[in-house]
Amino acid sequence: MPVATVTLFLALLAALLTIFVVGLAGLLAFDRGDRLGLLGEIKPAAIPLAGAVAVTSTLGSLYLSEVAGFEPCRLCWVQRGFMYPAAVLLVAGYFSRRWWLLAGAGALAIGGLPVSVFHRFEQASGPVGDFCDPVVPCSQAYVNHFGFVTIPTMAGIGFVAIFMLVGVHFLWRNS
Repeated sequence: MPVATVTLFLALLAALLTIFVVGLAGLLAFDRGDRLGLLGEIKPAAIPLAGAVAVTSTLGSLYLSEVAGFEPCRLCWVQRGFMYPAAVLLVAGYFSRRWWLLAGAGALAIGGLPVSVFHRFEQASGPVGDFCDPVVPCSQAYVNHFGFVTIPTMAGIGFVAIFMLVGVHFLWRNS
């Protein structure tokens, strides 16, 4: 399958996940009493969904570097340092029912989000600092679909979704 097709598929997944996250944020903000019953439906699936996001993000990044041949920059490696363990913690936490593994995954998502935001800023504005390798610059955008979906954008959306879903798991009380 051509790399452009796979990156388009990943970008479409990110766009759908963005719609889901915005909808979930709207539910959390405006339907606190769960009159629609949607939050009650999402809560039991929150951890499997968060795990699916993290595992898909991990596999997507591995595809992009190992199959597509995109050389990860330093900020990509830092984002991977947050996403890969989050995937492991979410899967292990789901099966072991250990709350601290799930909380750790939420913390990793919060830690990875600022890196994704900064990386996306660097892609949009050009090199900001001198910490990135000139041979593999952090400003390089291997993927750019719909005019804004790049690799750090996809990672950032994933981090937000993981954090929100873990938060729903821990904080949402069924009425």
